[in-house]
Amino acid sequence: MKHTKSYAFLVGSVMAIVLFACTKNDEFINENVTNTGVGYYPLSANTLVDMATNSNINNATYSTGATFRTEIQFISQSPVKEINLYATVGTGMRTKQSTYPYAPAYSATKGTDTLLVPFTVPTGLNAGTSIRLEYEILNQNNLNLIRLATIRTR
Repeated sequence: MKHTKSYAFLVGSVMAIVLFACTKNDEFINENVTNTGVGYYPLSANTLVDMATNSNINNATYSTGATFRTEIQFISQSPVKEINLYATVGTGMRTKQSTYPYAPAYSATKGTDTLLVPFTVPTGLNAGTSIRLEYEILNQNNLNLIRLATIRTR
């Protein structure tokens, strides 16, 4: 009898944990943003992947002259102004590669705005050259989020 009660308690506990673990939270934005007094920072956390291969671009190797596209998924309670792409080749200067003014591109499947950002690897670089990519989501209140990835040339 003692084992039956213990077993029933264990089964009930596991069922309660499963039920609570499966509860969907609809307050993701409210729980993950902080009002700074001038507005909110944008949020973005998807893995930055090469859309052609669906592989992570961080530490990936590309031929010089190759072009790949990366999808940025983001949300913001404050209005987004633009998305910028910066690159630093080797020990060189950080340079702006492109700017994309904000245009609503909400994906109901992903629950975020999305933007495909192409990048062409500069030509004339030695194999193994490191290129730091910075994908900046900039709000109209000048609060931003920068997503980083580093690629190398082959």
